[in-house]
Amino acid sequence: MPKKNIVILGAGFGGLRTAMDISRKLCRLRLLEKYDVTLIDRSDCHIFIPLIYKVAARPEPEHEKNCSYDIATLIKDFPIAFVQGEIVSPDVTSGMIALKDGRTIRADYLVVALGSETNYFGIAGLREHALQLKTIESALQIRAAVSAAFAKSGNVRIVAGGGGPNGIELAAELCEWANIEKKKNPTLHVSISIVEAMPTLLPGFAPNVIAIAMRRLARLKISVMTGMKITSVTENEIMIAGDPKKSDAAPANIPFDILIWTGGTKTPDLLTRMPLQKESRGKPMAQDDMSCLPGTPDLKRAPMIYAVGDDVCFIDPKTKRPVPAVAHVAILEGAIAAHALIEEIKKAEMASYTPRNISFIPEEYPYVIPIGESWAVAKLGPFTFSGWLGWEFSRLVEFNYLLMIMPPWKAFKAWMRM
Repeated sequence: MPKKNIVILGAGFGGLRTAMDISRKLCRLRLLEKYDVTLIDRSDCHIFIPLIYKVAARPEPEHEKNCSYDIATLIKDFPIAFVQGEIVSPDVTSGMIALKDGRTIRADYLVVALGSETNYFGIAGLREHALQLKTIESALQIRAAVSAAFAKSGNVRIVAGGGGPNGIELAAELCEWANIEKKKNPTLHVSISIVEAMPTLLPGFAPNVIAIAMRRLARLKISVMTGMKITSVTENEIMIAGDPKKSDAAPANIPFDILIWTGGTKTPDLLTRMPLQKESRGKPMAQDDMSCLPGTPDLKRAPMIYAVGDDVCFIDPKTKRPVPAVAHVAILEGAIAAHALIEEIKKAEMASYTPRNISFIPEEYPYVIPIGESWAVAKLGPFTFSGWLGWEFSRLVEFNYLLMIMPPWKAFKAWMRM
């Protein structure tokens, strides 16, 4: 009888955690002769997304090494087959995954962890004239553009489109870089702005965290313009609509030399085409065990399909709200998906076995937002702290992430380089 194949699409935090947990459990159950685990990603590297802003906003080249880890090396001690390739058609009805190079891979069980894509919201000219921050390559493009601009004398106007954590982290880090360059070149003048369509920065975050972040940005002399929706972009100008709040002026447009778009993500197009039950934005809806329900009668849940991370809309049973799309949650979702999938396998292998459920993540989600060198604001349950203490907490969070994807001694070594 041929072995069954468990396929994980995507080697981000959620995909890696799922693949590693499944392979460990299969090994303990002595089922590796019956089941294979296959991890597919278009890149050969796992990107440490929480630190990618440093690649874009610091001139030192070593930061890209701290954000990129060879996938084959990460999984070399696990019974996981890695396939590098771009997925073009995951046919979940037949269970065949088609890759761009013509290869096909059969999936008896499928975990979707493809991450997200940049969402330009149909804004005219935005895709053509803005840089994005999603990959190492895009971060290096930002670094090159900023470095070239700083090499010139005169005014440099940098705008971050989007006032979420990515936009704030990037703007603050660029401010630190600009201050260093201005000491070398007194004729250089750099202005950095954040434009956010919502009435406040960090929409959805705790009010005291927002207030602390606003004060920090003011000290860094970063202009914050909220309630300003970008309607179109030309080569060097942003057209906006709406009245600005918490800003000194109300311009009809914003000139720029460098525009970096961090204002939104969307579900990958190939995932929106999968016949699964979805919410309004195209994300598959996940049940408590991270499994997805079929959207058409012919699917019949074969292969068994799970989704984790940015690819899924999961409603927290306690808050009744969608859980945030952050690394911490993706890792926990991956652990739950791995548990549920293995429970299904136990049920298939042992006729009298009754699958056991595990509870989801807690109501409170800890988070940390670095805002400049050795400074961060963090929230841990009811406690909020900032400054150097927040920065040290961010370092511990980074170490914890690394522990999820590599042995402790390797994680510590990588952490010390950050």
